Amino acid sequence: MKAGIATTVVPEAAGNVQLLPAAESWLELTCRWLTQAVVVALILMIAAEVFVRSVFGWSLQVTDELGGYALLTIAFVGLPTCQAHDAFHHVHFLDAKLKPLPQAWLRFAFSAISLAGAAILCWQFATFTLTTWRSGDVAATTLLTPLWIPRTVMTAGTACLCLSVLRSLYHDYQRISELRALRKRRG
Repeated sequence: MKAGIATTVVPEAAGNVQLLPAAESWLELTCRWLTQAVVVALILMIAAEVFVRSVFGWSLQVTDELGGYALLTIAFVGLPTCQAHDAFHHVHFLDAKLKPLPQAWLRFAFSAISLAGAAILCWQFATFTLTTWRSGDVAATTLLTPLWIPRTVMTAGTACLCLSVLRSLYHDYQRISELRALRKRRG
């Protein structure tokens, strides 16, 4: 399996198993475009800071804070795209030793565990965001950004990851079903 590409098992007529890339859903596509837009905005903001410092000798004063929020957005909103493109780590030495059906079951089990972990994180981030909203906490910076804003990004990114992992679970289940049917046909 090639790293970086989500795959779907398709049985061929000769009985061999072919791996095809799965298409991104609208959710992963939206997250990818949003992440790319934030990267471009971050580059422009840093370029403006460098220009202002070199030409005028002063600072925009908010580049560090906004850069941190941009990195937070890139990290959390980029999670569903990473899931869709199969960019997370895998235990390749174990995958290489397994036949396709046990490998598919292992992937399904790992996706289920990942979903449980992501759901717990999402719940905790949501609780943290609501607590921050109620308390009215703001960043101790020039912008005085309400802290519920970046924490909402963390919650939304993790919720999108949960949906993306659910989609992966569905594809993993389909893969298992197809491999079991192929095994029955072979006898």
